[in-house]
Amino acid sequence: MYSISEKRWFLGKGKKILNISEFDSAHIGDTDLSLLKIEFTDGQVDYYTVIENENKIGALLSEGFGNGETHFFRGTKGIFNFFSPWTPSKETMLKAKVLNAEQSNSAFYSKGTFLFKIFRRVQKGFAHPEIEILEHLTHYAEQHSEKFFFPKLLGRLEYCLPKNDERIALGILEEHIPDAQNVWEMFTDKENTDAEFFRNAALELGRTTAKMHQALKDLNGTPPQPETPPFDRLISLLKANAKEDLVSIVQEKQRLFQQKKEIPDHPRQARTGVGNDISGNSDRKLVPQRIHGDYHLGQLLYKDGQFIVLDFEGEPIQTLSYRRRLRSPAADIAGMLRSFAYASAVRSEKEFEQITSEAFLQGYSQETGISVKQLKEEAKPYVLGKAIYEACYELECRPDWFWIPEAALKD
Repeated sequence: MYSISEKRWFLGKGKKILNISEFDSAHIGDTDLSLLKIEFTDGQVDYYTVIENENKIGALLSEGFGNGETHFFRGTKGIFNFFSPWTPSKETMLKAKVLNAEQSNSAFYSKGTFLFKIFRRVQKGFAHPEIEILEHLTHYAEQHSEKFFFPKLLGRLEYCLPKNDERIALGILEEHIPDAQNVWEMFTDKENTDAEFFRNAALELGRTTAKMHQALKDLNGTPPQPETPPFDRLISLLKANAKEDLVSIVQEKQRLFQQKKEIPDHPRQARTGVGNDISGNSDRKLVPQRIHGDYHLGQLLYKDGQFIVLDFEGEPIQTLSYRRRLRSPAADIAGMLRSFAYASAVRSEKEFEQITSEAFLQGYSQETGISVKQLKEEAKPYVLGKAIYEACYELECRPDWFWIPEAALKD
């Protein structure tokens, strides 16, 4: 049960584990739901959510969420709290099965009904970004008649320590979108060579992204924080992987970045963010607000001509406070532009990136009134930052993919 270091969702790979212990657990649906405490030799302590027998996930969810409302299960220290206003039947929850997908968490679903995502590495805090954002978007959608772009929030699982009123979000229950296409797979389908199809799709995706930012602009968050790409980490990785020819290139980009301070630590400005004005005022700029935070083609589904945005939790390796911070929407825009670059590389079509990127920015511009030129200018430092992160990730985890961000570094 405690051999989790090889699990794909374990984020402590490469670090030395000092001790693994059970912090708390409860017996639910003929299996144990546990919080494990992982202590590393460098002093860091992480907590992970583990289900003893995942084949019993249907029984666990049936017991926890069945018939809705709130169900409490006491552990040795605290309480495991299941809450759902959806009031699903126990029989519905019993149908849960594993969703096979590469991700930092684990998901279980019943087609067309629900998806339950269990957060693996968890942190203390009252507000988990995905639960918070989906709750906000659900209320926003109720006030707007247009067809919307996210799965509805159906419930949540929390662990509570009543003694000091601490809470930890362990999982989220949301609507499952059936028979939808994975957008990464759609954009990397080499059999589809219809450039006009992808141009129109990217145009609509730009509009969807702007609408998402418009919906999130009134959601509060933690103050903006300085954003500095991991130049030094990349330089060390390049040297360790015998890629010294790239070191001077990265060092020069670091020098220019530090000189220009291109990703500023914005103060919170007046709420005049994305989508308030579509008059075409090209002088308008993007304002720090809540954003998706980990935006790319793999976070989207496509169904009936509409994009559905998933996974609003941000980067799981970061703190909750950091993931909930106000950021320029340019960070999301940059994430998608880099995702187009990856899709173009997979397709071996250099012009694909230009076609999709231009259309995406045009769609965003049409929805917000911010000029394409301005969007490119504001996204530029974030695009570089994203490429630096990608280069680090590929060197550490997927060396065979390094050539994709390498091309961006040389640009």
